[in-house]
Amino acid sequence: MATPASPETGKSLEAAPEHKESLIVRQPDKLQNVVELISLIDKVSERTGEDQSGDLGGSGGATGGQQQDDQQQSARQIAIANLPEPHMMQRQLEKHLHKEVKQLNKQVKKLTKAGKAGNAHTINEMYARIRRLNSIIAELVEASYDVLKRLYIRVFVDKQNIS
Repeated sequence: MATPASPETGKSLEAAPEHKESLIVRQPDKLQNVVELISLIDKVSERTGEDQSGDLGGSGGATGGQQQDDQQQSARQIAIANLPEPHMMQRQLEKHLHKEVKQLNKQVKKLTKAGKAGNAHTINEMYARIRRLNSIIAELVEASYDVLKRLYIRVFVDKQNIS
């Protein structure tokens, strides 16, 4: 006859009835843990809030950064206030865009002469960018003042790429 723990029959439930009570697992109170975690987060956020607004003892370190930000912002505001006339903005933007198209065409020629594997994707992306820039040049003729102004600020004041 097979024993209760043999592989054929597996463990029998009747073999260990006295261990039922010792297998009870108690879960900690989840609500109490959540409350403690929230109070810990509140304490941490209070400390960081005090550190940011705290007095640095008259060293002037905190005000120096703020003044620098104000100067940079005011330089941008001055540049925006002194924008040229719309037809001048349009000419400068066209010149800038034509220059970018010319550079992209040179890069495409270089890549096609190199003939390396994998250049086709890069060349395709460059041609897409050239088409986009040419469409922007065509739209500049009909663009409103607001569009010209936003594009001019983006290119010449903020020094960002168009595409």
